[in-house]
Amino acid sequence: MPRLILPLLALLSFIFAGCAESSSTTQQSYRELGPYAAGVTTLTLADRQVEVWYPSDPEAVVGLEPYSYFIRDSLSELLVSLLPDDVNPPFVSDAYREVAGSEEGPFPLVVFAHGASSYRNQSAFLTAHLASWGFVVASIDYLERGLPSFLGPEPDPRMDDVELTRMVVTLLASENDREGGLLEGKVSTDRIAITGHSAGGGTSVRFADEPDVITYVPLSAGISSERPTTLADKPSLWLTGKTDGIVDPQRTIDAFNAASAPTRLVLIDGMGHLGPSDICTIGDSGGGVIAIALEVGLPIPDNLVRLGTDGCGENDVIQDGWPIVRHFVTSHLRWAFGFDEEPIGLSQEVQDQFPEATFDYEESL
Repeated sequence: MPRLILPLLALLSFIFAGCAESSSTTQQSYRELGPYAAGVTTLTLADRQVEVWYPSDPEAVVGLEPYSYFIRDSLSELLVSLLPDDVNPPFVSDAYREVAGSEEGPFPLVVFAHGASSYRNQSAFLTAHLASWGFVVASIDYLERGLPSFLGPEPDPRMDDVELTRMVVTLLASENDREGGLLEGKVSTDRIAITGHSAGGGTSVRFADEPDVITYVPLSAGISSERPTTLADKPSLWLTGKTDGIVDPQRTIDAFNAASAPTRLVLIDGMGHLGPSDICTIGDSGGGVIAIALEVGLPIPDNLVRLGTDGCGENDVIQDGWPIVRHFVTSHLRWAFGFDEEPIGLSQEVQDQFPEATFDYEESL
C-alpha cells in the first residue's frame, strides 16, 4: 500500500471509530471492553519475540477460546529445570490468537515496555483491552532486564532499550506492508504512543523524545533527583499505586509536576508496584514466578522477592484496580490520537463508576 495513502486511511478510520461508538454522547468510561474483539499474534525480532494485540471483528471470535499465556514459557532453562513439572500456571487473557484483524484499520500503534525481571505479556489485562478500543499494541521482550535473564544467560549482544523500541516500530510498519500478512493494512506507524511499567516506564520516558511519539504513559514509574531527567514536551499520563514499595509514589508525583502540560496523574489507593500487571494473579496464591519459586523452596535474593511481589498481598488492590488503569490509559490515548475530540472521563468525577477501588486524579492543562 503506498505510504502516502496511510495517513488518510488512518484519519478516516479514527473518524469512523469515533462515530461508530458515539463516545462523545454515550461513553462515560472505558472500564469495559470496546467494540472490537482483541486478536493476538507473536512476531520474531532478532533474538527475541514481540507480542502484538490488534482489533478484530467480534464475529471472528465467536465460539473460540481466549488465549492463555504460561509463565513457564518466559523462564530461563535453568529455572525451568528447578521447578516441578506440574508448575505452569496460565493467565487467561481477553484476546484470541491468530484471528483475522478488522478491516476498519489501519489502527494507531502503541508500544508497551515491560519492567525489570518481567516479560512481554506481563500486562495483557491492559494490552488486550487497548486493542478492543482501536489500537495495535506491540510488546517486545527487553531481554537485557527481562525474566529470562534471571538465572539464565544475558543476551549477546545487549541492545539499548530506545534502539530496540525503534526496531519494534519498524517491524510493525513492515508487517503493515507485508502482502498477505495477518497485520497487512492494520497498523499505522506515522504517529505512535508508548506506555510502560516500572523500568518500562523509564523506557517510555526516554522513547518519548522520538519525533513520531505523540504521548507517553509511564506506569509505576517516576523521576529521581539523583538522576536528572528531561521530559519530552508532549502530553503524558502518570499512573501509580499509593502503596508502591519499589518506586516511591512521590517520584511519580514529581514527574507529573515536572512534565509539560497537558499532563495527568492517577494515584490508586491500596495498589502496590505490580498492580498495573498480571503478575499478582498468576499461580494458586498469586505473585507470579517469584511466589511460585518461594513455594517450592528455591533461594531467591531479597531484592528480587521485593520486586516480584510488591503489591501482591492479600490486602493489596490488584484486579479491583484494573478497571481504573484500563479506563485512564484508554481514555488518554484515545484523546491523544483524536478518537475523542474531548477526553472521556478524565476527571475525579468518574470515581462513582469504579466502586471497587478509589483513586486521586489531578491534571495540568
